[in-house]
Amino acid sequence: MIRRSKRKARTMGIGVLPILAGLLMASGLLRLGDGPVAAAVSELVASRSAHAAASTATTPEDGIAELLAELDARQAELDERAAKLAVEGERIAEGKTALRSQLDGIEAAELELRELLQMADTAAEDDLSHLAQIYAAMKPAQAAALFQQMPPAFGAGFLGLMPPPASAAILAGMPPDAAYAISVMLAGRHADLPKE
Repeated sequence: MIRRSKRKARTMGIGVLPILAGLLMASGLLRLGDGPVAAAVSELVASRSAHAAASTATTPEDGIAELLAELDARQAELDERAAKLAVEGERIAEGKTALRSQLDGIEAAELELRELLQMADTAAEDDLSHLAQIYAAMKPAQAAALFQQMPPAFGAGFLGLMPPPASAAILAGMPPDAAYAISVMLAGRHADLPKE
């Protein structure tokens, strides 16, 4: 039986001797008094007792109440941000609407301007064509005297609008150097256009 109890003591854990040695050492350290080890031990005991007192003073209900208060504060902050974002979103939508209205106005003005330019171009072409018809109806000698006073590019523009027999009669009535200058301008009018 004695053998069985020794075996149980050995298999159950550390044994009695090491536990007794540890207790004796702790007792000796505590007796040393005001040494650094004693101060550390007393500080550890004081912090453990303060922690235990704090944990008994705070109940789980207090922790839940604090958590709920923090969540309420966070929710209020999020609600405030959402309200600011909603106001900003409304301002952006109003700005987009105003911008779209301005763009529509610009597009309408651009279309009107194009139509006006087209009308002006058409009116200018009509005026030039009418003037070219007047020059073509003139006597060639009178028209030739008038074309001599014009810059060659200007005269070439009118001659290009006239029927070939009328422009030929006017060129024939001009001095050769003026007729040559206008002919060069007529020949080079479309020289800088891209070829297909």
